[in-house]
Amino acid sequence: MYNASQLAPLLRRQDATAAAAPRPPEHKPAGAAGLTNSWHKAMAQAMAGRGLCLQSLLDQQGLDPAEPDPRVLSDAYSGAWELAAARTGDAAIGLSVPAHPLVALGLLAHLVLAAHDLGDALQYILRFSALLSPAVCMELDQEDGQSRLRVDILKGLRPTPLQRYDFIANVLLQSLNWATARRVRPLKVCYPFAAPLELERWIEVFGCELEFNAEHFAIVFDSADLRTAIPTANASVAALCERSASQAMVQRGGSIQVRVRQLLTQELSKGDPKRETIAAQLHMSERTLQRRLLEESTSFNKLLDETRRELAARYLSRGGISPTEMSFALGFADPSNFYRACKRWFGHSPSRLRSAA
Repeated sequence: MYNASQLAPLLRRQDATAAAAPRPPEHKPAGAAGLTNSWHKAMAQAMAGRGLCLQSLLDQQGLDPAEPDPRVLSDAYSGAWELAAARTGDAAIGLSVPAHPLVALGLLAHLVLAAHDLGDALQYILRFSALLSPAVCMELDQEDGQSRLRVDILKGLRPTPLQRYDFIANVLLQSLNWATARRVRPLKVCYPFAAPLELERWIEVFGCELEFNAEHFAIVFDSADLRTAIPTANASVAALCERSASQAMVQRGGSIQVRVRQLLTQELSKGDPKRETIAAQLHMSERTLQRRLLEESTSFNKLLDETRRELAARYLSRGGISPTEMSFALGFADPSNFYRACKRWFGHSPSRLRSAA
């Protein structure tokens, strides 16, 4: 969770991003991006350590490297993990790691290492998750002292295997542990699968409670752990890296996200923005907007929540308006909804955050 003293550096980084003028986007097929992203490279290294070739496993799925449909790409990666488990006879092969966990973060590795604390690092990863993999979408909710990182994988016709979630969870945790120079154990890892017959490997890797047959895949943290400082934190470097990440998002097709965020900021003061309204302003159907955002590993509701959170942090740190005025400025029909959102975003009520700012 964020406390009042942490809001200021967060906002400085957000202001730096807002001031950055992104370069015009260059068209890049989804297939090309999918096969060159940092997560792909990390997977290839991890599988090579087990004597497997990721490219060969993808080729066996009949994948065209220029495939434009992200669902087809996602299915191919799921198939590759299924083949890897079958070839090795190891259901826990998804817990394999690359030569260095930060390989998976690519451009975001520098941003994570420059972040103020673990909470900021996670927010950066969530915001720029499309740079890691176009098929992975993450959301973080905070409530009752716990922070729940939900991970959704874009699905086509093939179900997502256990091993793919294992790889995401393990590499992400290893990367965060490397950044903080300490082991931050989650409280629980939740799987939407039945439990494997032998759990020793999962217990060894995660060292926490494992919940199976859950509704969604999620990693649950103690919210206090998100305040774990990052020794290499540097606000100036973070602002520079954030600008680079924002430009990379535009170049990889993130321009829709940028435009939606801009429109949401303009529309919030008029009330709760509707997806069909934003789609009309972008001269596309609601269905097309939904598909374009999903291809960039996000959703309209996620962008709306993130935009509100960022503006709320700015209002709370600068003061000058009451929580009720803030709630209407953020498009909430009822101030009680803003109160609940603040508790989820920052772990405290708006009144407490405002008085501490």
